[in-house]
Amino acid sequence: MDLNWARSLFTVWVFISFMLVLFIVLNKRNKRNYDDAANSIMQDNDTPDNDKSGH
Repeated sequence: MDLNWARSLFTVWVFISFMLVLFIVLNKRNKRNYDDAANSIMQDNDTPDNDKSGH
């Protein structure tokens, strides 16, 4: 087995891994998790708590 064979196998492995990541990210079952993460920034209270202010 020469080096070009190993490079080809590595390229195929990276491609399959990339396709798996795309499948997981774009899967409709995960949409709620991504929506919750996106909305968590908007739902964050920007005012500091009085208990943690140190005064």
